[in-house]
Amino acid sequence: MKLIPDWRRVLSRAWSLRLIELAALADIILNLVPAVSDFLPWWLTLLLLGGAYVGRMLAQPSGEENAKTE
Repeated sequence: MKLIPDWRRVLSRAWSLRLIELAALADIILNLVPAVSDFLPWWLTLLLLGGAYVGRMLAQPSGEENAKTE
């Protein structure tokens, strides 16, 4: 198994991954610290996951545009 050659560039543009991580963090905080639920709304996790969907499916350019010819 090999990493893609431009993995650093891909990781720097992986907004869907960042939003999923933020959603998981928000969900953990909301469940472990009940006092925080006064400041963080319950729908924050859903909003972050929806943003991840948009970032992954709609805003990402197609692979054909970025394909390198060798």
